[in-house]
Parts: sequence; structure tokens; C-alpha cells
Amino acid sequence: MPLFSQHTARFSPDVPLEGTSSRELLKRYQPLETLATGGFGSIEICRDTHLRRRVAIKRIPLINGAGMPASDIMDVLREAHTAAMLQHPNIVQVIDFTHDTAYAYLVMEYVDGITLTDYIEQQGVLKWRDAVHFTVQILKALQHAHDRGIVHRDIKSSNVMLLSDGTIKVMDFGIARFNRENNKTVSEKTIGSVHYISPEQARGDITDERSDIYSVGVA
Repeated sequence: MPLFSQHTARFSPDVPLEGTSSRELLKRYQPLETLATGGFGSIEICRDTHLRRRVAIKRIPLINGAGMPASDIMDVLREAHTAAMLQHPNIVQVIDFTHDTAYAYLVMEYVDGITLTDYIEQQGVLKWRDAVHFTVQILKALQHAHDRGIVHRDIKSSNVMLLSDGTIKVMDFGIARFNRENNKTVSEKTIGSVHYISPEQARGDITDERSDIYSVGVA
């Protein structure tokens, strides 16, 4: 079965191809399991045929026309490429990144765990010691990103992975601006998830590191 077999390219001369050819990149990976599909894109668990390890590949649609102007798409792609260089024990590592005229592809380390959302649903309200332990790790991840000029913009429990040993890994750095589903925005300029965003995000104002810290407090 071909990886992302439902891929239908929407070519636009406004969005130039950059970096590794997405076709060549995807040839390397053997699909094993589809984890999620939706308006935000698709996630496939794959086998890296070169290094013989599991990876997760997120495919994100590049919305053009009425969604995002081509210039904004390129800004987002540059930011995602920068975020891919983040290396920290509390951040899901991006192994490779590329895009074509229809989609962006992030090849990420495979994390054998569950989201913090799922954990809370299973266990109920967090004990204060666990809440502190998890929050400290999230803040360490954010500090690492903020020191390098990256603002997450969509911190929430479903973007936090919990491993069996208690390690926290934050995911989706640099790609929040791709997510423009109606149920995740309150204005055309607003980026984030409604229940977690800071007041300035809700207003569509410029955001910075403080917006992430606000979202951690809510989460």
C-alpha cells in the first residue's frame, strides 16, 4: 500500500518546491498503521527502511486561496523547518521535513506513549506531584524552543505525549499556523485551540513566548 495513498496534489505556481523531494522522501518509508486523519492532516506510523526503525509521518495540507496566501504558507514552512532543528529530551524530534505544492511532511521520532489528554481521561484529575512533574518538563521544552525564537502557539494536553517512565514530550512545534480548522479558531487571524489560547491569541494579536506560558497554565 502506498504511503498516503489518498494524496491528491493541488499544484500552484505560487508555492515553489524546496528541499528534499517529497516523492523521494516517502519512498523510504513503509506504512504500518494510520493513527489519525482529519482536517489537520494525517499521521502514519511507518518503518524507516534505511535505519530500520519506526517513525511517525504527519502530512499537513497547505491551504491556499481563501485559506492562506502563498506568502504566508512560505513563512510557515520556514518556521516549521526551523522548529525541526530543535533537539531536546522533552520535545518530539523531527527527523526530516519537506513539502510539495499540496502538503507539508514532517517525519518524527516514534513515541511509544499516550497523549496527556488520554492519560487524564483514564486516570482522572492529576495528583499534584504528577502535575508538577509534567509541568516542569513542558516548561523545559518551551524554554529550549523560546531561546531559539520558536513559539509553539498551540500548547494543549493533546500535544503533549507521556511515556511509560513519566517522561513528557511536547510535539507539533512550529506547525500550529497550519491548523485553521473552524473548531480551532475564533477569528481568521487567531491560531490555537479555543479552550487554551491566551487573550492576545483570541484577539488575533501578535503572540510571543508569554502566550505559550498562559496555555501551559490552562492545560
